[in-house]
Parts: sequence; structure tokens; C-alpha cells
Amino acid sequence: MTEQSLCACFLPCRLLAAIAAFLSVGLLAAAEVEKPKPLRYLRPEKNKFVLESEITETRNQDGAIYVSLTDRGREKMTLTLRFDNDRHLKSAEAVQEAGESKHRALLTLKGTNAKLSKIKGIVEFQVAADPIVSTAPDGSDIFQLVRRYDGKKGGKQEFTGLWIHPMRDHLILKFRIEHIGGTAVRAAGRKIALDQYRIRLRSGDYLTWADADGRVYKLFPAGQPKAVVVLEGFEEATAKLGLQE
Repeated sequence: MTEQSLCACFLPCRLLAAIAAFLSVGLLAAAEVEKPKPLRYLRPEKNKFVLESEITETRNQDGAIYVSLTDRGREKMTLTLRFDNDRHLKSAEAVQEAGESKHRALLTLKGTNAKLSKIKGIVEFQVAADPIVSTAPDGSDIFQLVRRYDGKKGGKQEFTGLWIHPMRDHLILKFRIEHIGGTAVRAAGRKIALDQYRIRLRSGDYLTWADADGRVYKLFPAGQPKAVVVLEGFEEATAKLGLQE
């Protein structure tokens, strides 16, 4: 092969390699841009706000993945929910970390058939299709109820709940949510319209404020405004919400 032909072959190869490298960098940059920023929720403790939970949601070709990490210091609970492209729940995982111990519960759903795997073994049972899955400590039942609420229908709406835990028996529950009003707060130079809900869980009623996209900004047990959980960055903006309750 002549020197000219070697150069002719070498140059396109270098060009292709450069293009591939450029595209690779571009894809990585796009992935970084698209990587979701966690929503951080805070609770008051000793005259300051500390982390209560972090929530991350990502989408892929199979649907969506929701991850909630609740941090209580000595105990951490991670709830992972996997949805299909129609937003129907496919599986859920609850991982409890306490000290050096780590325990896991894995739920898989096929229609109304549920299979729950834990250290104690596997349990199969029937549950309403597409239940709202939660654990403890965790506030994901409230976040899911707000998103499931049909604003056009209005009124009180009920949903089947399924409570799972790595070390305890599962529970099939009934959750209720009702739209009870609306308000607005101002933060970062903009006005944010919020809907107010009363939500009934197994542990009691909760007052909750969320925007039109279903993002929760504040919640607390009814009658206990000091036990608040608030979206980071909106501590002052939402401080007066619910004080008259």
C-alpha cells in the first residue's frame, strides 16, 4: 500500500473517531442535564430544619422509577416504585437500614396478584389493581394520593393502599383524599398556586398543600402544625399555611 493510500485510509478513521468521541461527550452531557435533582423535604428539630426525605423520579423506555429515602438518623428507609409507561405500578421495594442491619422487602404485581418476598419467605395474595404502596417511615402514600386525585371529579376519593415492610406483615388499607380549598404563596419572586387537601391514612388525617403538577410543598398531621414536613426552600413561604386549622 502506498503512503498516499495509507493517509487516505488513516484520515477518515481519525475523523470517525473524533465524531464518535464528540457524540459520546454530547450524550454524556445530555444525560447530566436530564438527571433529575432530588426533592428534599425537611422537618423541624431543635429550632432548625433537618432532612426528612429525598425523592427522585426518573423516566426510561420502560416507564418511571420513583425513589424515596427517609432519614431518621438511626434508621433509614428507601422505597423504590417502578411504573410502566401507563403509570401503573409494576413492583416496589422497601429497604430498611438500622445500624449495621439491612433488610429488604420486594413486591411484584401482575394485575390483582401480588407476591411479597422478605427474609421470612414469600407471601402471595390478592389486592386491587394498581394500589398505592407505602412503608414506614415514609410519606410516599401522601405524594401518590395527591397525584392520583381527579380534580375534574372532585369531592372525596378513595384508593386502595398496600403497606409493606421488611420485618412486618403487609396491610391492605383504604386511603381517602378530599380537596378542601386553594391558596397561593410567593417564593423566589413568583406566585405559586396551591391546592389544599385533607388526606386520611391509617395513622390519621393529614393536611397537605400541592401545586397543579402534584408537587407537595407542605404537610402535617391535622391539628399538629408543629409536626410539619416542608419542601426545601419553601420553609418561610409556607410558614403560615394551616395555622388557622
